[in-house]
Amino acid sequence: MSPNTIRDMIRAVIPECKVETAGEDCNFTIVVTSPVFAGLSPLARHRMVNDVFKTQFANGELHALSIKTKAE
Repeated sequence: MSPNTIRDMIRAVIPECKVETAGEDCNFTIVVTSPVFAGLSPLARHRMVNDVFKTQFANGELHALSIKTKAE
């Protein structure tokens, strides 16, 4: 999975977000900043981003994803 694919998948679900990625192959660190996160708990934010990749985790395309979120 490429960093561009990860960014595109997140942006499709969380419009107007900023996504920073680091890593390669199937292990990535991402930072997602969005006004959508305002008022949400850190756990709710994390789940929102993590849910984007349920299929990729299930089929092994993505192995590890470190997620940080920020409200804008």
